[in-house]
Amino acid sequence: MSLELIADTLQQQLKLYHSLLEIELSKKDMIIQNHVLQLNVQTQKQKLLVAKAEELERMRTQLTSRYFKDIGFRIRSGILAELIRSVTNPEIKVQLLQLHSQLNDVLGKLKEANDLNQQLIKQSLDFLDFSIGLMMDDPNEDLTYQHPMNQGYGNKFNKLFDSKA
Repeated sequence: MSLELIADTLQQQLKLYHSLLEIELSKKDMIIQNHVLQLNVQTQKQKLLVAKAEELERMRTQLTSRYFKDIGFRIRSGILAELIRSVTNPEIKVQLLQLHSQLNDVLGKLKEANDLNQQLIKQSLDFLDFSIGLMMDDPNEDLTYQHPMNQGYGNKFNKLFDSKA
């Protein structure tokens, strides 16, 4: 019975990760188009799904530990590959192998989408930093007359020309 519960939990996790992937993919366009409010809404949805994913993972780990205890294995981690190796029923083993493969696939896609979104956000922040830097520079600063005896006169130009050379 516990293997069926584990398989059901894995199917729930797979469905949830697909939902997370959809959100992550939709965030890409929001980042590019600078839709901050929509991005915030999607991020909040994503946080709720991540909390649910953590809960499902704890439940799967507990079920796996209980299964290993029931079949007489003492210390086993909750790694799905170990669980699959221990299963003797061919039908359930095939089902678990398929779920394992699908989970790896969707998690790989989720990681790629997340990495891309992080790069886009970094580029946006770099651009904003650059733009703010341009706005903060005073374009009139170099054109203002200063008396030659004032301290600092010509210092900006001395950096460009080395008289010792």
